[in-house]
Amino acid sequence: MSVQTSFDGFVEDLAAQLAGYGFEQGEGGLVFRRFSPDGDALIVEVQISEHSSRHEKVFYLNVALVLAPKWGWDRQRNGRSESALPWHENGIWRRRLGFTRLSPAGGQWRIADDDTAYEASTLVRQRLDETMPRILPLLNRAVVLDQTVEVLGPGDWLLRAWLLAEWGPIEELRHLLFVERPQSTYHSIPTKAVWGYANSRAQPAEWQ
Repeated sequence: MSVQTSFDGFVEDLAAQLAGYGFEQGEGGLVFRRFSPDGDALIVEVQISEHSSRHEKVFYLNVALVLAPKWGWDRQRNGRSESALPWHENGIWRRRLGFTRLSPAGGQWRIADDDTAYEASTLVRQRLDETMPRILPLLNRAVVLDQTVEVLGPGDWLLRAWLLAEWGPIEELRHLLFVERPQSTYHSIPTKAVWGYANSRAQPAEWQ
């Protein structure tokens, strides 16, 4: 049995598990997306490492949250079509699924044969079953806006900012960016992008 065949079996098992959580398998078979009614997306992506060889498949399991307003802003600025789908790299929040937990670095997964594919599949299944209840609520904007979500960490303010920005340059967003945040961040790239998007909204709806 070839390494590629063993790896393909792992991906099939991963696809089946993620389908149970509402994810759809995308192009190339290594990216999985679940969209909310608002157009936000959770993404699980298998990233093949350059350290792979014909004897061993080495890869990462990337997890990302893509917010529709941020993706729309980036897509427009980069000349992407409206039908373009986001990838892990487009996520405003990104992590890797490691052997024990989600983390920015994560761990390298390795498959050399059917035995190691089975071991990886078993452990990944356990980690995803532990992780999904923590990250699926991120597709609920009320949760992101109104609650402290432990998995987001200190960067949760930027997610809230992008969601508020859909309403235009409203007072809640102004307060978040220019009162709650340190003055040193007022001219940072993330703050300028959010504020630019908010001001691009032609007729901002009244915040309720």
